[in-house]
Amino acid sequence: FRSPELDGDGDIMLHYQMKDIYVLTGEEDEPYISMMLPQFHEIDEGKETLVLAVCNKMTRELKLVKVYIDQTFKNVTATCEFFYANEESLENSLDKSLQMLGVVRSQFRKNKTELSEE
Repeated sequence: FRSPELDGDGDIMLHYQMKDIYVLTGEEDEPYISMMLPQFHEIDEGKETLVLAVCNKMTRELKLVKVYIDQTFKNVTATCEFFYANEESLENSLDKSLQMLGVVRSQFRKNKTELSEE
């Protein structure tokens, strides 16, 4: 396990289960965190509608997780976003978010396979 690093934008980068996960914080007085697994799936040409359906299904069914096509329209990104009240709630939400982002890629592949068979 490598130590977290700061990237050029001041975001924290963690290495978790061989994935780079970014932690973006809110303003100083805002107890808000967005954890991001960026561009974990590249969209094949002609598969945009299928990928949108998979993203929608996952965002609808998974708690805390948003799965979406990012601004490049070529990749899928996942985030876990939450507010926290104190250090304990921050710790619990960070742990839960890491667990969710740890399985989102395999869950995405599974859903994509299921939806493409229908």
